[in-house]
Amino acid sequence: MQPPAEADPTVVSISTPADILGVLPHRLGFTPRESLVVVCLDGPRRRDRLVMRADLGDPAHDRSLAAELADRAVRAGATAAILVCYTEGGADSGRLARAALVTELTERLGEQDTEVVEALLVREGRWWSYRCSDQACCPRDGTPLSERLTPAAGRYAAESVARGDVVLGDRQDLVGSIEPPDDAVARQVRDQAADSAAERLGEVAGERGPDGVRALTMATLRRLADHWVEGRCEVDPGAAALVALGLHDIPARDEAMTLLLDREPGALVGLFSRLARLTDDVDAAPLCTVLAWTAYADGNGALAAVAAERALRAQPGYSMALLVLDGLDQMVPPAAIRDVSAQVRADLRDE
Repeated sequence: MQPPAEADPTVVSISTPADILGVLPHRLGFTPRESLVVVCLDGPRRRDRLVMRADLGDPAHDRSLAAELADRAVRAGATAAILVCYTEGGADSGRLARAALVTELTERLGEQDTEVVEALLVREGRWWSYRCSDQACCPRDGTPLSERLTPAAGRYAAESVARGDVVLGDRQDLVGSIEPPDDAVARQVRDQAADSAAERLGEVAGERGPDGVRALTMATLRRLADHWVEGRCEVDPGAAALVALGLHDIPARDEAMTLLLDREPGALVGLFSRLARLTDDVDAAPLCTVLAWTAYADGNGALAAVAAERALRAQPGYSMALLVLDGLDQMVPPAAIRDVSAQVRADLRDE
């Protein structure tokens, strides 16, 4: 199941199926396939708070999947929801594909006073509404997906692109987006950068101790973040290696996790993703955990999960990565990540 994503700071009024379908890939970071997506809405204005995605499995398990999704939506505080099913599967006894699952989830949400305001099917380049049978707006043969975004979806997409976000083909592409290139030249560049960074940090440690290493690490990271926010998105492999090595210091890692209090988390996500692509697994656990934490705060649950999983692959049992995955599983709202970050910063200052 796809961990939750909280609403982006960008405020866009979404009112039509075309708006919804145009925005969702940007919210998730990839185009869903064989998935059921639940957009959790909250309040009288029905603000988009969380997005959940679950793989479509055997229809025999639809009841349990619906029960789990409904429970998660309610725990997330949803007062209304939008459901979107992405599948290439055929119709079920003359009904729209996976209609039984959508109906089951709608009923379970209704039992918890969570209204489903729209339910859509996306299949073979067209979309249908599970809730509307008016041929004037929802023809029996479906409505072709538009190649052009609606104004609302276009605005959202433009804001996402400005932050450095991209829409990938599927979740596996998302996994690959934070992996380093495996060709011989790229490996050699990373090795040389890591050796040089280790030598420099060793010199600083000998002269100024751990505090000096931490100061150099954070000064380098803040400089990279400032450049990234300004649109200067080139990252020197040497600087990337220095940051990755420096973040093995736990206070430095924790301080890096609080940068989202000062800068737009979406921009930081782009920077940390680039740094992850310049870092081999041997040094990736702290950096990928910072990426996971920042992505979580930015509402990008998909990337947060992928980054935490890479951290654990690099260093099994890495406690902070496990904490991120546990928070995602428990539906801890991304806003809480900011609160924890503020407390971490206060604790670091006290120390």
